[in-house]
Amino acid sequence: MALPTVAAHADWGATPRKRQVAEARLAGSGRPGEPSTYVVTSLRPAPDAGGPEGGLLRQLATAAAPGQAIAGFDFPIGLPRAYAAAAGISSFPGFLDVLGSPPWQQFSVVARHASEIALGRPFYPAVPGGTRREHLYRALGLTAAELRRRCEGSDAETLFWTLGGKQVGKAALNGWRLLSAARQWQPPVALWPFDGPLPALLGGSGGVVAAEAYPREYYRYVRPAVRARWSKRRRDDRLAWVPGLLTWAESLGVSWDAGIRRRVEAGLSPGLDGEDEFDAVIGLLGVIAVVTGAIPSGEPDHDPAITTTEGWILGRVAAR
Repeated sequence: MALPTVAAHADWGATPRKRQVAEARLAGSGRPGEPSTYVVTSLRPAPDAGGPEGGLLRQLATAAAPGQAIAGFDFPIGLPRAYAAAAGISSFPGFLDVLGSPPWQQFSVVARHASEIALGRPFYPAVPGGTRREHLYRALGLTAAELRRRCEGSDAETLFWTLGGKQVGKAALNGWRLLSAARQWQPPVALWPFDGPLPALLGGSGGVVAAEAYPREYYRYVRPAVRARWSKRRRDDRLAWVPGLLTWAESLGVSWDAGIRRRVEAGLSPGLDGEDEFDAVIGLLGVIAVVTGAIPSGEPDHDPAITTTEGWILGRVAAR
């Protein structure tokens, strides 16, 4: 497939403090058959969508022009098929286009009490205390399995639950507002896999392709040979992963801005941002691995829900 001029991955937390973005720029034409490599050029906090330069997606589009950009995000881009059917949603991109308008004006308001949960207001709870996942299942009339997408398997937190370290609901709500606004551009931001397979989406003349991409999906390419308990929150633990990270980058033909390489070799920031920078860099390498063909995009064939409502995680190969 044609290679995008700019590749990026945003580690997208529920709050601005937890959002870091790593970017790389193509060195070469990017045309099939011609050698090209990516250079990691930036690692920084994700810009505010309301900022003077128009937010992350606008900045990526400007940086890539007249070429294309691809942006990976680690929040869900899609809805569980059972929920979509119950709520009468036939297209996730179409849903984004009307998010905030009737009958979806309460969709982004997280319910405080079980009595407030509804198909049009599915996120819960706004605050802890006396809350149970069963409240969510009962109010929506769906089981925990039905509130997960096929690409999430059985171990992910259900999309609409908003408490705990594994929750993704609040980041999804913020991210969907970002994507919804960008769908109004000309050309609109394209959503993989809803708007087409990756080779088709990256064959255009400009704009941004957004995809769901989880750094954890790519840990296996970086993980140290010696398995041990670790935490990406600890700088010393991240340092143990640096050799594998740099080796994987080299195998992909990726090079580095000298300052960013020094930061990576040092285990990234010693502060709270370090774990988010770590995931942003690994996520970026995962996006590059897919667009260069080193690993497959992974979406299953013959499952229409994937390209209408559920979406897929970039690089996750579907189980048979």
